[in-house]
Amino acid sequence: MTQYSARELRIIAADSLGELNYNGKRCLLASLNENNPDAGKYADSLIKTVGVGVYNKLKAFLSDGQRCLAVAEAIGKRGVRCITIRSGLYPEDLKNIPVPPLVLYARGNEQLLKGDKLAVVGSRRSTPQTIEECKKLCAQISARLTVVTGVADGADSAAIKGALATGRVICVLPGGHDSSCAARPSLLKMAEAKGLTLSEFPPLFRAQRYTFILRNRIIAGLSRGTLVVSAAKKSGALSTAAYAADYGRDVFAFPHSIGIASGEGCNALIKKGAYLAENALDILSVLGLELPVERKVQLVGEELAVSDFIRSRGEAHLAEIAQAAGIPLRQASTVCSSLELKGIIARTGGNKFSAV
Repeated sequence: MTQYSARELRIIAADSLGELNYNGKRCLLASLNENNPDAGKYADSLIKTVGVGVYNKLKAFLSDGQRCLAVAEAIGKRGVRCITIRSGLYPEDLKNIPVPPLVLYARGNEQLLKGDKLAVVGSRRSTPQTIEECKKLCAQISARLTVVTGVADGADSAAIKGALATGRVICVLPGGHDSSCAARPSLLKMAEAKGLTLSEFPPLFRAQRYTFILRNRIIAGLSRGTLVVSAAKKSGALSTAAYAADYGRDVFAFPHSIGIASGEGCNALIKKGAYLAENALDILSVLGLELPVERKVQLVGEELAVSDFIRSRGEAHLAEIAQAAGIPLRQASTVCSSLELKGIIARTGGNKFSAV
């Protein structure tokens, strides 16, 4: 069980309250802070909104340390860690946006919350060329920056796959971790295993239409800049770019040819002043960073054949891999394990492997 301070436990418990909206939760917490000279004013304000009976009930709940602990323990049993706004792991970039989440619910490598990040977003209907360029760029970028993206098909999935080799990827969810909000659950599991998944919602909270836009402010808020690889004229990716611009962060966009609907939003961003980005260097140079010298991975024996087969299929079962390579099942398993260590493929469950 993760150790939380008494103040953090109170924040976690407050965030679980369905009776209050975001402002109400902050007001309740402020009213219970003995060091806040305006605590009484916050209490009076909340009482006017919810009534004295409800306020007293909520106050009693948050004043009970054991009940607050029970809320955190229930979340912890689901393999989710709570990063409160008072935690040392809570990113300063996110804390400084107008409406920072009280709690970040996390699975995976929480240390990725430290350091510089780049948001990479785009359309579900990205062209095959855009998908490949996004994957390639994120593989390079993740050598210097943690890639922050969503969990949709198309550009998000390409960004995840590109960054998985380094493990420097954060996926921000529009719902709770256990609410089936990902287009590709197996890819999300890989992100949890090698990177980090985040949500501002408790594990069982189901995504709603409005929560996708709320999620986009977190993607932008975590990051030094936002890259839009594809976007139609009206696209959720453009809302992420708008948040980034509002926060004073850099906005980048892939250029697209005339007539490609999924690129019209990107071209419009460039016209409005976004940086045109054709490769990783275009982004890193603006951010004052250099791309590390790429270390070539040497494939030996049957590794090349197995790697080529998995890349051609996208995902393949171990038995299929062994048959295609003409090697025994046990040897195919050894080859796949070696390719995993080299960051070429990743295990997706059920003896299946996917190209990274």
